[in-house]
Amino acid sequence: MDTRHRLGIRLKHIRKQRGFTQDQLAGQTGRSVDAISNLERGKSLPSFETIERLSQALGVELKTLFDFEEERQSPRRLALIERVRAIAGELPTADLQLAVDQLEALQRRGRVK
Repeated sequence: MDTRHRLGIRLKHIRKQRGFTQDQLAGQTGRSVDAISNLERGKSLPSFETIERLSQALGVELKTLFDFEEERQSPRRLALIERVRAIAGELPTADLQLAVDQLEALQRRGRVK
């Protein structure tokens, strides 16, 4: 599968995860519904400006739009990872460090089993 199609699948997944319709996303990015539809179907490749607008409208980092590996994970796992990201983004630095320490302890525990 080529990059256009993989990006389209990823974009559609994130849009739906965020609860946006194509019409809403089009309005937020200044693009037409047809343009969003074409992107999601892999019919066109967005300009960098459009990628930036999509990232901002969806509230995700640019790299998230291109994280094609996430599509191979279960929807439940993806939702949990997204919750962790959202929570982490709101924590003060000291609390974030504590959260990272706890996650690393869980990770080590998983390796021992």
